[in-house]
Amino acid sequence: MARACALAAAVSLAPLASASGLQVSPIGLSLASTAQADALWLTNTGSEPVHAQVRVFRWSQADGKDVLEPSRDLVVSPPMVTIAPGDRQMVRVIRQVPAPARTEASYRVIVDELPIDAGDRPGLTFVLRYSVPVFLAPAGDPAVKAALQASWEHSPDGPILRVGNAGNGHAQIADLVWRGANGQHTILLGGLLGYALPGSTMSWHLPQGATHAGGSIKARINGETSESTLVVDTDGR
Repeated sequence: MARACALAAAVSLAPLASASGLQVSPIGLSLASTAQADALWLTNTGSEPVHAQVRVFRWSQADGKDVLEPSRDLVVSPPMVTIAPGDRQMVRVIRQVPAPARTEASYRVIVDELPIDAGDRPGLTFVLRYSVPVFLAPAGDPAVKAALQASWEHSPDGPILRVGNAGNGHAQIADLVWRGANGQHTILLGGLLGYALPGSTMSWHLPQGATHAGGSIKARINGETSESTLVVDTDGR
């Protein structure tokens, strides 16, 4: 399942640091074609009140990159929250559009912690951003799956792996490795790389010197425990 992306940004320059207690769950949502809403829970595990803003963006991909555009296809309620220490707040994610016809639709719910005035308290204050993927199933809830094809390109900055998805469902791609014919194992990019949405192509820069010659490229797709082989079109250099 999808994993949320949390980004921390400093809002003041001072010698000490204080961490936010904001947490968001679940880390992704999938709505069946007849489901009208689902819920996110925002929890404050810190010792100070948390203020947050929640927004919805339509998620697409172009030129190998994610593109987010404000959208009213889904709405959130409430869009602004204040959470006391140790408390939690439910935010409803509500559908405003019919189910897509044949291909899964993709969105991101962005949860931004809002900075508060630290007054005279010293320290470096961090605020968090969570980006939660939301997928809407096609009408009738048919089986959706990714159909991936990869290509390996060379650039002055190192190899580039491009992954296209011709299927009707997303692919979450993680733990990219090269496995040699004789059992060799090299981690190319550990952890979550990102997603390839239906009908889109994403690209990732790999370390200098990375190769797939004499072996195969494997990754974990959509959280599966076993690795899948990515069929790579290239000259193998």
